[in-house]
Amino acid sequence: MKKLSLLFLVTILSFASFTACEDFVTDTEPQIDVIEDELLNDPEQIPFLITGVEARFAFVYTRLTVASDLIAAQLVFDEVMDLATFPTYRELNDAFAGVADQTVFSSNTVRGVYTPLGGYRLLADNLLERIADLEGLDQATRDRATYVGNFYGAVARYFIGFYFAESACGANAGVGSGGPECLATLGGPIDESAVITASAMMSEILPRLQAAKAVASPYQTRVINTLEARMHLFLGNYGEAFAAAQSGMEQGDDPFQSLHSVQSANEFFFAAGDGRIQVIPNRRFEGYIADDPDEANRVKLRQAPDRLVNDDEPRFQQDMYPVQESPMDFLTWQENELILAELEGIRGQGGGGQGSALSRVNNVRSSHGIGPVAGPVNADLILEERDKELFLQSVRMFDLLRFNAWHATIPGTVGAGSSNAGNPIGPWRGLPIPNDERNQNPNIN
Repeated sequence: MKKLSLLFLVTILSFASFTACEDFVTDTEPQIDVIEDELLNDPEQIPFLITGVEARFAFVYTRLTVASDLIAAQLVFDEVMDLATFPTYRELNDAFAGVADQTVFSSNTVRGVYTPLGGYRLLADNLLERIADLEGLDQATRDRATYVGNFYGAVARYFIGFYFAESACGANAGVGSGGPECLATLGGPIDESAVITASAMMSEILPRLQAAKAVASPYQTRVINTLEARMHLFLGNYGEAFAAAQSGMEQGDDPFQSLHSVQSANEFFFAAGDGRIQVIPNRRFEGYIADDPDEANRVKLRQAPDRLVNDDEPRFQQDMYPVQESPMDFLTWQENELILAELEGIRGQGGGGQGSALSRVNNVRSSHGIGPVAGPVNADLILEERDKELFLQSVRMFDLLRFNAWHATIPGTVGAGSSNAGNPIGPWRGLPIPNDERNQNPNIN
């Protein structure tokens, strides 16, 4: 079994060179901030390992969302902002337009997602390995560990298989193309394998979700079904998506969230908040609120301090995650309703048609105190409602690909600093697999 240290393995120092210090060394108390790997094979340590998996999911998810919503232009690296200086954010904003591969593959922002994601996936898998033959573990803790290892292991594979790409998507991707054909190229490796595409990764994901369901509460089961519906929707498996969403999250269900603290901060605070405003929401979100002020109930913005804006026009920062401890929605009943609305309204699923689809859209709007729309439920309405409802939840990338709606030009303020705004968008439609993987994995080009 592959062993893994969750913190640091104890380092054994050679005493041969330090005989004069022998008494001092042997008289010290044992270290309390490290633990040997074997000692984790103890029933009392399993809750600690469970918490570690959950915390690592939160760490990865918040960073993944910043990166993916930046490449998908929900967020913009606008150089009128005084503190917008990170070149890796600019490169993501540009979808790596005009950037050589060596720079693309060494992006610290992408590495900051990819590297901990590999560790998170391994932690989830290792939890299941540890409990397999562990004696003395009470059934409630075993069930909880079984759920966490399988569910979060499936989510890690979703992140790997759906968000990353081995290469840019085609020679014409720099002039605004990028649709389902690009979505089909997304994928990543596991344990130095070749790229596993999103569709192929489902064979790794679905069995783990089924195993999680075997020990899940009714609420957890609905969360799993909504995740399944999301993935099937992205892949165009509309029948499977509809079946899963029908048993998915229900109105009144609490959102399934990543939880953060000062010690494990929400990355938006430092990338797009009071910690430092590097990126801001695309200015279309200001337009949504200008058109209907009630949209401010779900698209949460606030004006950035004038002293940080090098322009006469005000700019707005996201206010979805205002502090380091802000939780982040990962799955919600509102998303489940919009999945069903799309499937009924434009994908030919179920018997509800336009009437049921419109009711679902308006149920979601009503949950935020926003008035109804008259319809029809078409591609334009679904794309816009999902843009607003799932603001800063890392799904915009897939909607742009599914609806063949990728932006043709780089967003931002034209002429600001060294901004590339207004130029043709770059060729990447996912996050590039970084050199850390490429240098050690012979199966990745």
